[in-house]
Amino acid sequence: MALTSKKKLLVAGARGIVGRSAVSHFSKLKDWDVVGLSRSKSDFDAEIEWKSVDLQNADDCKNKLADLKDITHVCYSAVFEKDNVTGGWAQADHAEINLKMLRNLVENAERNAPNLAHITLMQGTKAYGGHLGPFKMPARETDPRSMGPNFYYDQMDWLSEFQKNKKWTWTILRPQLVCGVAAGSPLNIIAAIGAYAAISREVGIPLRFPGGAERIGEATDARLIARAVEWAGNNEIASNQIYNITNGDVYIWHYVWPRVAELFDMEYGSPQPMSLAKLMPENAKVWSRIIEKHSLKSYSLADLVPSWRFADYIFGYGQRPNPHHMSNIKIRKHGFSDCIDTEQMVLELLQEMQSLRIIPR
Repeated sequence: MALTSKKKLLVAGARGIVGRSAVSHFSKLKDWDVVGLSRSKSDFDAEIEWKSVDLQNADDCKNKLADLKDITHVCYSAVFEKDNVTGGWAQADHAEINLKMLRNLVENAERNAPNLAHITLMQGTKAYGGHLGPFKMPARETDPRSMGPNFYYDQMDWLSEFQKNKKWTWTILRPQLVCGVAAGSPLNIIAAIGAYAAISREVGIPLRFPGGAERIGEATDARLIARAVEWAGNNEIASNQIYNITNGDVYIWHYVWPRVAELFDMEYGSPQPMSLAKLMPENAKVWSRIIEKHSLKSYSLADLVPSWRFADYIFGYGQRPNPHHMSNIKIRKHGFSDCIDTEQMVLELLQEMQSLRIIPR
């Protein structure tokens, strides 16, 4: 049975890729109110309630979340990443910090909000060991765990135990390669594509795919995730369930790249494997020139793309082809069947970043 009363969503990690889409989506729904939560200040056009909170600080959470008494739902998309991003994914302190953040948020929400009904928690392919190497395909929600440390496992174990005998429920969503509009996210491959294309064009070279050999991949549009968060929070069938969620198709970067070149009105060149982590930080002055030339928002290259190492990882630079495929059958059978064309998604998100003057047209 669907829940029908007035609802209020707390979005943790509201300035991230998933968080931004959740805020944008729910702020347009007449039967929802939204509270955005992030360590930094709001930069949203949407008029929502905002809390600047450090989730790693228990006292800060206790003090600043005490007045959130009417929260009914939580979308938890906050994450701590180390400076080397992918290098920290299998380290114990990375897992410990991310578990602490979730506990600080949920314990306070549960304590202060008597009408708390549902918490949606974001995970991903690290739940299947995708950061360690190849895994069984298609990955299913019932697959056994991989070797830890892994903060997904720690968070899931704690949340499921903490929720026992409580009236609220949880849902875990496992997207793959989340794509959206968010400057400053170390996991934003769209920003990396846009900056790399713009710099290539500025220095007068064709757009060349910088990654490894062809491999099939899956992605998840953050806008799709936002709709899934609404669905999970409104339907009892999703209570205490785990779901894989992707766009519904597959892609190969080599075939997406010519469309990106077309969008930027530049020549497409043959692939040329190169480490963006090594090369792109050296082009910071070129990016500054692009900002001035096109009157863009003043994000430095390091602010816009904090981790080119993540881009190398996603593009497969220096890697053997290692396809990741997850089954979406469970979530479809349970009633969520939305889908998005991945190639079109990439172009739409780049165009949105252009319209926001984050990258040039």
